[in-house]
Formats: sequence, structure tokens, C-alpha cells
Amino acid sequence: MERKEFRELTSVEDARELVDTIRVRPGTTILPIEEAAGHILAEDILSGVDVPAFNRSVKDGYAIRAKDSYHASEPQPQELKCIGAIPAGCKDSFFVDDGETIEISTGAPIPGGADAVIMVESTKQTDDSVLIYQPVHIGENIMKAGSDIMKGERILRKNTRMGSREIGVLASIGMDKVPVKRLMVGIISTGSELIKPGEELDISKIYDANSYAIAAAIEECGGTPKIYGIVPDEEELMEETLNRAIEECNIVLTSGSTSAGAGDIMYMIIEKKGETLTHGIAIKPGKPVVIGMIDGTPTIGLPGNPTSALSIFNEFVAPIIYNSLGMKPSFKTKITAVMGTGIRSGGREELFPVGVVRGKVYPADKTSGAITTLSDADGMIEIRAHTEYIEAGSEVEVTMFGNVRSPDLMLVGGQCPGVDLLEEMTGLMFRTLNMGSSAGFTAMSGGTADIACVNMIDAEGNYNSSILKRMNLEDVVLVKGYRREQGIIFKPENHVYGFEDIVNLQMINRNRGSGTRTLLDRELGILAEARGVSKSELIKGLKGYNSGSKTHRSVCDAVRSGKADIGFGIRAAAEEAGLEFIPVAEDDFDFVIRKDLLEIKEVQMFLDALRSGEFSERLPEGMHTYELTGSIISSF
Repeated sequence: MERKEFRELTSVEDARELVDTIRVRPGTTILPIEEAAGHILAEDILSGVDVPAFNRSVKDGYAIRAKDSYHASEPQPQELKCIGAIPAGCKDSFFVDDGETIEISTGAPIPGGADAVIMVESTKQTDDSVLIYQPVHIGENIMKAGSDIMKGERILRKNTRMGSREIGVLASIGMDKVPVKRLMVGIISTGSELIKPGEELDISKIYDANSYAIAAAIEECGGTPKIYGIVPDEEELMEETLNRAIEECNIVLTSGSTSAGAGDIMYMIIEKKGETLTHGIAIKPGKPVVIGMIDGTPTIGLPGNPTSALSIFNEFVAPIIYNSLGMKPSFKTKITAVMGTGIRSGGREELFPVGVVRGKVYPADKTSGAITTLSDADGMIEIRAHTEYIEAGSEVEVTMFGNVRSPDLMLVGGQCPGVDLLEEMTGLMFRTLNMGSSAGFTAMSGGTADIACVNMIDAEGNYNSSILKRMNLEDVVLVKGYRREQGIIFKPENHVYGFEDIVNLQMINRNRGSGTRTLLDRELGILAEARGVSKSELIKGLKGYNSGSKTHRSVCDAVRSGKADIGFGIRAAAEEAGLEFIPVAEDDFDFVIRKDLLEIKEVQMFLDALRSGEFSERLPEGMHTYELTGSIISSF
């Protein structure tokens, strides 16, 4: 084969643009959970169970009825009869009546009749009775079923790289198999001078470092390497190995034989078998590189020098792998960032989970019993025992979790599939805490969120602006979003004909502080007035009113599974779940944004997507934009 000299070198900018156009479609495989670490999720993961699956104690102590402790004090403790003990893992049924208590261990199920747990430190047991020295409120020291993860809730997103945190979350919902992407990258090391590590080093021979260094780099990017070994500088053997790799892999990398030397023929084989996109890039180290396409398979010839090979890999191959897998490069191990809010320490040395958003650090801690503390965190900061408080604005060192991409925007508030669509369209990564509109307003007041997702109605039927006025938030703007149909969700066999049927059926309600629950309360007030009864009297008779699901999906799941006859939520969720829907009202789903962030790139991308025709067209059934969508209101 005739040897060719380098053509005109491609500029680095043009080479990067070329690489950005190359995409391959990875396959999907199912792996046992113990083998899934380092792989990329092929689909969203929705929980099939509640976590915890039952109401459980988070303290060692005594399960009681809270009202039995209301008059307790140090001078005058309340005396309760102790009727037994419940260890963790206990399957027996117990019931606590007035004046009774049961000893309970951390993690044990809450007995019937009990609605609180008092810590053992606040009690004293004498024979068959227990003295209570302080009052507790309803729900104190109890983690309710589904309070960490609710059945039907999305817990991990497609394209998430599996690490120890993600594996722990999957195990906590009982998954033992994981759908992951499989991007096979073949590695061929060429050169008659190469030998395998471990063999005796003869004169004129060198060890093959590239196969193993590049394989490790591929794994770091989320790909699956396949090493084809060393091929001597013989055209027939090179073609034979290359043919096999093209058939078996999504991408093929070769190292060596890419320059203009007498033994360097790989670039000519690539040109002969396919199309050469570029040969030679104006970069040091790594000029002798060839990028080609053979039978639709990207085939890239890397330099033989290990330093050059890895440099070219990081600059031009890694982006192809990341883009094909739908990922972004991971962060370095340690970063220096600034506290976005203050953190109070418990007076002991602590590794504190934090999220990092655009160089600012926010606490990600929930409770010691919440597995999603880990999936909401990007890393840890070490707090020394003598540090009582870390002020906002303080510089801290964050130890990042491996292969974590820090989110671009922090969103707190109501849950909606429209927010998921905005994330998809912008290509940004949102950290979204679905805690209800009230939590969104509070987060904006405390400066711990970039954007609040809100749909809170007032007594006059206005959305969100009156709340901002009442809270006197002057450093934010209200961006009008879109409108959603809210109504009754049910299965066809439940025979629901209108909103008034809510009084006769078991319902599942949204969580306190959510805009949807507030809207339901307003509609119940209208219904009560029409029936000539007080709102409180009507609510008192509603079965399931005091329940609280965190998302519209979990409301639908409760209805679909038969735990409830009806729910109140958005049409889009009902359609997705295959349930019936009767419209009751339309709400405004808006966004509160900090003024100082309005001009940053990420927020501009968010607003551009919100105002786009594509967003309007792609909104799910029962949701629509209108003339105010995307408009900014700065006075309330």
C-alpha cells in the first residue's frame, strides 16, 4: 500500500465540531445489581414500593398516644401502663389504648392506636408503668410509610451513572436487576515492537500500555472496553482484527500506525475500508490522529505514544462516548466552593452531605433514615467538632462523589411533568425537590433555591402573587408559567360522576403545603357552601382527607392499586396512569426566580424553553400555555 504524508492539519476547533456531530446508539442490557456499578441507566427508575413500607420509629423509646403526654412535665410526669415491647423486625400486631404505651426500638413498626414516640431519655420505667416527663406532638419520632420514597415516584433518572448511592437506593426499593446502557468500545494496539505486560522485555520491545490505559479511560466515561490485543504491523492481520471489531463494537479505537512512518499503515486501512473524516489535528501532543467511519462505526486511530493517546482520547474520543450515552463529564474529586446558606453543626465531627449548584453549596441532608439523602447529594464537607456554625459565604472544600455531575439549577416546590419537559428541552440538569409550593416559597425566602415551582391559590382565586406580597419578597420575580386541568382521578369501576362524589368515597390527598391540596380545600369550601354546611364539618367526614402523597404520580398509583377510590390531581398524571378524569378547575403553575439570577445562562435557557412553541406543543394532555406564559412580574 502506498504511504501517504499528512494532509493539511485540522484545527482543534474544527476537530471538536466534527466530534460533536458523531453519535452512536448504545445497546441495553440487564445486569444484576451487584454488577451495575459504573454503568449508565437506560431508563427512568420508578419505585414499585413505599420506603419505608410501614410507619416506623426513628428513636428508641415508647409508642404512645400523643394526647396522653400533653400535661407531662418534670415536676408532674404522666404515668402510662406499659403493655409490651416491639423490637425491630417484629411481625406481631399490637394496639395502644388511652393510658397505655409499648416499648419500641428504632426501626420497629408503630403499633395501632399510637401516633407518637417519646424518646427513652424522657421517660422512666417502673415495674409495669412508664413515667413521661415531657409532651410530644402527633407524628413525633415517626417516619411514615412512603415519607422517604413513595410508590410510583421517580427515584433515578435515565442516563444516571450508577455508583454506591444509586445502588443503595435501588436496593432499598427491592430491585435486583438494572437496565443499563451498553456502549462497546473496541481497542486494538498495533506495532511489532509491542509485548504484553508480564512478559519478559526483550531488546527493541516495549510494553503495551495503551490497551489498558485506554480501557480504563473508556470505563471512566461509562463505556465498556473490549481489548483485541496486540496486532503486528502487517496489513492483513490489521484488517482481519479491524473487521472483527467493527462487527462487535459501537466504536473502534486503534493505537499506533497513524503517522507517516514506514510501518504506519492503519490510517490507510481506514481510508480504504471507509471514509476518513480527518487525518492530523493541530494539537500537541497527539498530532498523528485519524478519525474515520467504517460501515457506520466511528473508527479512530490514536497515536502510539501513551501520553499522546490519552490526550487525544480525553479531547476527542471521550466527548463521543459521553454524547452517545447522554452524559456529561464527571467532576474532579475535590472542589472549593462557597456556602449558599448557613449550616449549624451538632457539635461533633461530621461528614455532611451537600449539593453543589454553580459553585454554591447547599445542605442535602434529610434525616438519618432517608436513603434519598445520598441521591440528592453531590459530595460531602467535613465539619470539625469545634465548628458550631458555618456561615453563608464561607469557603469550603467539598469531596465530590465519584462521577457526579453537579446540577445546573436548584428547583424547589410543586411537582409537574412540565418541569421534566423543561429539563429535557434545555439539556440542563435540575436538582428538583418536590416538596410542595409552600416549601418553594420558603426556599426562596431563605435563598436556598434558584427557582420555586408554585401553584398556590388565595381566597380570591389569585395565584402566587399574594403569597409573595405577604412574604415581602422583593429580590425575586414571578414568571408566569402554564395552566393545568385539576380534577377527580378514579378507575372506571368506581362510578364517579362529579366532584360531589368525593364525600362518599375513600380519597388520597396531596401533601400539606402543596398548591393542589390548597386548590382542593378551596373547592371543598365551595361545595360545603352549596350544601349548607361548614367546610370543617364537610372535611371531617371525608375519608382519607388527612393523607398526603408527595406527587401526582403517587396519587394515581394509590387509586390504581385500590388503596383509594379517588384522588385529586392533574389530568396529565391520570392520562399517563390510564385512569379516568373529571375536570374541576384550572390552576396556574408559575415560577419564582431570584432577580440576581435572571441574566445567567442557565436561567435564560430555562425561560427560552418556557416561551418556545416547542414547549407549548409538547406539553401533556390537560396542560397548556397562554398569553402570559413567560411574562415577568416584578411588583406584587
